[in-house]
Amino acid sequence: MRFASDFQNLQMWWHVGLLTTEHALNDPKVKSLIASKNLDFDLMVMEQFFHESFLMFAHKFKCPIATLGTMGYADNMDHTMGLLTPWAVIPHLLLSHTDQMSFTQRAYNTYLSLYDAVMRRWYYMPKMQEMAERHFSGLIEGPLPHVRQLEKNISLMLINSHRSLDVPRPSMPGLINVGGIHIKTPKPLPQDLQNYLDNSTHGVVYFSLGSYMKSIDMPKEKINLILSAFSQLKQDVLWKFENSSVGHLPPNVKIQSWLPQNDILAHPNVKVFITHGGIFGTQEGIHWGVPMLSIPLYGDQHRNTIKSVRAGYARTLNFGTMSSEDLVQNIKLLISDPSYKQKALDASRKFRDNPLHPLDEATFWMEYIARHKGAPHLKSYGAYMPLYQYLLLDVFGCALLVVILAFWLPLKVLRLLGRLLQRKGAEVSRKKRQ
Repeated sequence: MRFASDFQNLQMWWHVGLLTTEHALNDPKVKSLIASKNLDFDLMVMEQFFHESFLMFAHKFKCPIATLGTMGYADNMDHTMGLLTPWAVIPHLLLSHTDQMSFTQRAYNTYLSLYDAVMRRWYYMPKMQEMAERHFSGLIEGPLPHVRQLEKNISLMLINSHRSLDVPRPSMPGLINVGGIHIKTPKPLPQDLQNYLDNSTHGVVYFSLGSYMKSIDMPKEKINLILSAFSQLKQDVLWKFENSSVGHLPPNVKIQSWLPQNDILAHPNVKVFITHGGIFGTQEGIHWGVPMLSIPLYGDQHRNTIKSVRAGYARTLNFGTMSSEDLVQNIKLLISDPSYKQKALDASRKFRDNPLHPLDEATFWMEYIARHKGAPHLKSYGAYMPLYQYLLLDVFGCALLVVILAFWLPLKVLRLLGRLLQRKGAEVSRKKRQ
């Protein structure tokens, strides 16, 4: 059942957020910072992704706040900036819909988004508040504010999103898209890698599961399946593998425990990028115009993969069910069908077409916040309004009352006049009979 999957993903993110926040706050250096006195900061920069207890640092040091949304947009970011997410055209963070949703998709998106909003307000945020009080109580003068209130003090959000990759959505001056902020001008490759890429006659397939997932942790039979597939390719394969004792390697496969991914993808002889579909790796593949074979494992990787496949520059395989033949066929198709490379290059041109580099834009706005000691003028006052006022329910209610009174009062007066006339007529009739 799809809802069960999305529900479990939400629960997983909340659980991960609570665990990682608790872990960070228990770190000795962080505890020392919490207990510190007479420290001044011009700006606090924190991760937006499920770490709201950290907002108490901004209260302690009385400094403005900028946040980083590494996973992209979420509804609560809109709310913090004074926006109400239009669920009719903006899919939930967990969904991969476009802004052209069917009735059932809009209904489900509304259901999931409403569930997220309610559970965040009454389940998740109270836990973040309890954690903040446990770590900061007694170390900050006066009563501690609620983290929900501190959220409203955020001046700037740097969102890992790009207009060419995500659906259009309402915005505020304090919401800045910085998708691709981590992508830098490629550095010279180590000589052995440079020679490997330069001298590959048929090009190179680059394979990496990112920083958190390790190829070495795959089952032995899955590693053998992948090696069997690679041995059938005429291309060379460069595989980020964390152990040199993988066993017998086909002559066209080279493994290393660490590889400079951005610099490798920038090389023109890289034909295919096999990835787990993480947001940073996907953006790098798009930036350098490399067709991708995505094998998602968890979290946002499935959403990123679906969007890439839909855009036409990627294909996907299921890690649990893929065969050696599946892997070979998909790699060959990505190389032989020119439409994948063409769409990858089209996406690359759009992704790179920015007024300035995302890092420069992010730097400017963070310095802007520090210079002006916060920037509430970059967000709407709607962030501080009750929902009934934001939706004008009080205005509509008053207008409805006026309309009702406008119809009801004349009717009431007419009925009253009618009764008076009836009584008057009855009295006249009695007098005539007498």
